[in-house]
Amino acid sequence: MPAQNNRVFIYPNPTRDNTVKALPEIFDHLLGSGYKISMEDRYKDIFAAEYPVVSFLPLDSAIEQSDFILVVGGDGTILHIAPDASRLDKPVVGINLGTMGFLSELDMSDLDLLENIPKKKYQPDSRIMIDVTVVDARGKAVFHGVGLNDAVVMKGDIAKIAKMSVSVNGSKVMSFAGDGVVACTPTGSTAYSLSAGGPIIEPTSSCLVVTPVCPHSLGIKSFVVSSDREIKVTVPTQENTIKLSVDGFQNHDLNEGESIIIKQAEKKLTLMRLTGIGFYQRINQKLSIERF
Repeated sequence: MPAQNNRVFIYPNPTRDNTVKALPEIFDHLLGSGYKISMEDRYKDIFAAEYPVVSFLPLDSAIEQSDFILVVGGDGTILHIAPDASRLDKPVVGINLGTMGFLSELDMSDLDLLENIPKKKYQPDSRIMIDVTVVDARGKAVFHGVGLNDAVVMKGDIAKIAKMSVSVNGSKVMSFAGDGVVACTPTGSTAYSLSAGGPIIEPTSSCLVVTPVCPHSLGIKSFVVSSDREIKVTVPTQENTIKLSVDGFQNHDLNEGESIIIKQAEKKLTLMRLTGIGFYQRINQKLSIERF
């Protein structure tokens, strides 16, 4: 009987020198363990000569033909592939070569644990995602993004405040002037929202968090809503420009009359847990030390 779960799509962060240097060791380990490897076709000129058994395909084809995605980089690299991984129902495991590694499960010293995946000796970790749509004054969608962490609405001019209003299922919750607002998933609660004073939420929870960023008011606080709610951020006409960023790489500059609708996405992302390290242990490891 052929091995199961042995088709892996490798998704690296090519901007990091240490990632490119680590890939040959990862290739050799996976091939020695009987894995079939695929990558995006943009890497063919770099690796095809030395690794002719690796398949180089367009992104969707490479993901569809894999059993799981191995991300080599950092948390930001996982955020980049998360929308495609969830859309195509492929689980993700990360090898951390970045500065945080909160989402990434493994370090380079943990490569032997990858041998447990074909044996199905891993714990699936399901995470909700957010669907973010910008609509104009007529209700027409002008931008759409899907994120694992958060949607950040921020002022464009750092020297000026921004005005905005937040409603939930059509009921106004807050209006304030400040730097911006973050709407995040439980996964994203340990990212920008935490830095802005928001709560830490267990990642398997079914809720969304809204955290104002530097509000110029004593009464404006972060709040948590059920994940089946629809959050709407509207901005009045003002001198400052307003910018939207979903997971830090899907960006849109708001025009007059546009508003942002945030809700739970239809698909979830599955992370593969191999080390047995729990959420609170990971918090103590990653968030209690300086990383610079």
